[in-house]
Amino acid sequence: MLKNVCKCKLTNSYKLEADNVADPIWCTTCGWNLDIDEFSLQDDLKNDLFEWIDQYKKIPANKHNAIGQNLTEKVKENLGSKCRVIFIPQNY
Repeated sequence: MLKNVCKCKLTNSYKLEADNVADPIWCTTCGWNLDIDEFSLQDDLKNDLFEWIDQYKKIPANKHNAIGQNLTEKVKENLGSKCRVIFIPQNY
């Protein structure tokens, strides 16, 4: 779960979306970009997420989306059933 709250003050609903200048987790309620270090994710998963962001627009969109979907499932497992996490595919 989040240590600090986002702009909307309370949420348990997140989206995973690539952006080459932001962390990959966003609040689905207010759209605020959230600091990945505020989540209780395993370090290897955080590293995989940052590597995935680094690949944004450097690999084909379908491959990038497949990796993103896989990472979304891992984030869901790490955060537990009380959090809702969705994946936002990219089209570039």
